[in-house]
Order: sequence, then C-alpha cells, then structure tokens
Amino acid sequence: MHKNRLLADIIRQRIAEPAPLIQVVVGPRQVGKTTALQSALNGRGIYQSADYPVPLQSDIVTEWWQDAERSPDRILAIDEVQKITGWADVVKMLWDKNDDLKLVVTGSSALLVEKGLTETLAGRFELIRAEHWNYQEARDVFDCTLQDFIVYGCYPGAAPLMKDIHRWGAYIRDAIVEPALGRDLLQLHPVASPALLRQIFGAAVALPAQVVSLQKLQGTLQERGSVPTIQNYLHLLSQAFLISRIEKYSPSPFRSRRSSPKLIVHDNALIRAFERPIATSPSPERFGRYFENAVGARFVEASWETYYWKHRQYEVDFVVIGPDNQRYAIEVKTSRVASEELRGLFEFCKIHADFEPCVVSLQNESIPGVQLLAVEDILSLTRLTGESDPA
Repeated sequence: MHKNRLLADIIRQRIAEPAPLIQVVVGPRQVGKTTALQSALNGRGIYQSADYPVPLQSDIVTEWWQDAERSPDRILAIDEVQKITGWADVVKMLWDKNDDLKLVVTGSSALLVEKGLTETLAGRFELIRAEHWNYQEARDVFDCTLQDFIVYGCYPGAAPLMKDIHRWGAYIRDAIVEPALGRDLLQLHPVASPALLRQIFGAAVALPAQVVSLQKLQGTLQERGSVPTIQNYLHLLSQAFLISRIEKYSPSPFRSRRSSPKLIVHDNALIRAFERPIATSPSPERFGRYFENAVGARFVEASWETYYWKHRQYEVDFVVIGPDNQRYAIEVKTSRVASEELRGLFEFCKIHADFEPCVVSLQNESIPGVQLLAVEDILSLTRLTGESDPA
C-alpha cells in the first residue's frame, strides 16, 4: 500500500470516529498530503487551501468553520494551515465551543507543530506524520529502479518529467524548494538573513552525507553569520523537511552536541536538482555520497536515532537505534568490501558491544562477522503513523 492510500486510510478512520481530536497531517511539500486528504474526504465536508503567497488573516478560519457547520457532514479540512496568521488561537476558541464538527489540517513545516499546536492546542490534536516516498513506493507506483531512486529520489509530481532532466530539475527547484524556503520558513519564522539561509541550503545539498565543520562552513559563505546562526538555520531547514544534521555518537549527549554534524538531505532529488551540469551522471565517488545519503535519509525519516562515529583514524557511517531498540553500526558501500575497510566498524563494536556490525552494500555480498542488511529493505524504511499529542 503506497503512501497516498495509507495516509487517506488513516485520515478516513480518524474522522469516522464519534468524537475525534483535531487531526494534523504534517510532512514535506509534494509528497501527497493534499491528494490523500481529498481522497479521505471523498467529496464530503468543506475543503479549503491556505497556500497563498501572502498569509491569510485568521478571520478566514471563522468563515470556513461556519460553512462547515452548515454542511451535512460537519467536516472542515484546511490545507497548509500554517499560512494563516494566528490560526491556532482561532481554532482553539472555535474548537472549545464545538459540539461535533470534525477538523483536519495539514502543514508542510514542523514549525506548524512548534509554533501553533504545542503552544496553543495542547491536548486537542493528534499528529499524522507524512514522509518523503521510500524506494518500495517509488518502485511500485512509478517503476523506479534502485539506481534511479538513489540518484533522483522520488517526488511524485516530478516523476512524469524524468525524461527531460532540465525540466525535472526546474520543477524540484521551483515547486518544492522555493515554496519550502520562501513560504514555509521565511513567512513562519523571523530570519534575519534570507540570503544566508539559502546559501546554507546550497552548501548542504552540495555536501550530502559529509561531516562538516560549522566553522569551516562559515568561512565559505558569502553572507556573514555566526556559528549559532548557522546552527539555527540548519534547524529551520530540518523543520521544513529538507536537511537534517546528525551528530557524532557518544554515550554522553553533551559530547554529541559538541561534534561537527554530518548533513543528511531528506530526498536525493534535492541534491540532484542543484548539480551543475545536471545532465551529467555523478562520478563513482559522488554516487557513493548519493547512496550513503539515501540510506541515512531513510533512517532519519523513519525516526530512528541516527548518528555517525569517528575516532582518530576510525569511522562508521551510521550508528542507529531503532524503535524496538535495534542497535546497528553500519557501513555503506557501493563496491566490493575489503576487510581493512571495516576496521572502524569492528573497533566501534569492540567499544560498544551492544551494537551489531552491519553493512549495506550494493554488491549484496556476505562478509564474515558482519550482518548484511538488504539495500531494498533499508531504503524502504518508513514511519507513516499517527500519534497522540502527549500533553
């Protein structure tokens, strides 16, 4: 079952309950949230989109609410609700007076949760987290090959444009990245230097799955910005489901936070669309970065605790802890693996015996003393689920 149908089923089940909480669908742009919402509604209730270049005023929520109260289904769905100024306060007032109206809202920024739900609507909502499409979904729906998924990722709206790589790249930049930066971030959060935010994004997509010293990154940027400002802007890019930073593994959280981060791009389309020249295939070394990033992105999107490890000459690509306390130390390889290339893996597992040494390899070769994780399984990890607000 691919993401749109699974999302639609979750929404449909929730609004069928006698007295559901506010249903909040949060996830990246262009992954199927609107399609799933409209499928779940199936023509019932009132559907409205707030995705306008200029933020709407909060009185529009009252107007839509009244329309929904007059409708036979008494359902209101608002797409991109974070684009409405002061939406959470109005929803709280209306919801607390509500008898049986059912409300579903979507948002393309985790700032929706941070700035609206947790501050104003605590205890009144449930989250449904959407994700970027994984390999199984891309294969089943678009006949995407493993190679193409690694290089081009999967945004459903861009898939039909793949025969024209320049047109495909323009779609990713104009329909996904620009709205995420220009609308979802700059309109929702005070950003002192939009130019610096864009430069940090550009630097991050050029350095996928690489450990980056923020001090050195600071020196490469045309716009001036302190290291704390760069850290803050990386956090904002994470909230927009674009870039995440993972820290060096340490049993001490304080030591982890002091490390240089490894940058993970949430979908490889974001890397490819900014390559120059875009029509040239990535070099073997660059393809290795694509593959490593794709693996890291699936762990991040599936909400596994995800780190890297480095000590002197020893390195491990990913150190991950799963939802059922699975503990893996993972090396990601595109070519045949020589035993000396795994010294870091064995050294880490000698120090941290509760982690199992693993390899994710495109060669699918068995290695003595190391668990082989299937590429298709790792690139198909997901955590599409609903969860209650803990407050």
